[in-house]
Amino acid sequence: MQEYAPASREEAFAQARKYFAETEDWLASADASGMQHADLEEQMEKRGREITRRMLRGHLDLLAAREERRHDVTGDDGVVRTRAERGRVRPLMTKFGQVSVSRIAYRSPGRSNVHPLDAALNLPEEKHSHGLRKLAAVEAARGPRRPRRPRSPAEPACR
Repeated sequence: MQEYAPASREEAFAQARKYFAETEDWLASADASGMQHADLEEQMEKRGREITRRMLRGHLDLLAAREERRHDVTGDDGVVRTRAERGRVRPLMTKFGQVSVSRIAYRSPGRSNVHPLDAALNLPEEKHSHGLRKLAAVEAARGPRRPRRPRSPAEPACR
């Protein structure tokens, strides 16, 4: 699969800026004005995460566009990879949502591909980012959540 490559910094982050402007318009709208604080907070968390995901995507796209072809790439097997194919894509699930990482694949017949940008970014072999796996480990260490006991009307709200 070939991937989009931005021509400039402005193009790389255009989708993030567009979504930020849409969020700003939404915040100024009657819909947002009529929301209760908890619903507004939840909506802003969701929108903020999407803005961050789009910024990360723009950054990765820019790195891919700037990646220069190399002629010295070898695999763990010591075999030089003489063919280079730009725009090879892999998915990466992050704390902010899924993004695509486009990079140059260095190839040699009968050998596995080598992706120097994966190594430079310290990407995991698996689809899930280090940050997402760390978050999952923290949540697992907390253990199961206990449901909150409903408060009686006679009980004070703050303790």
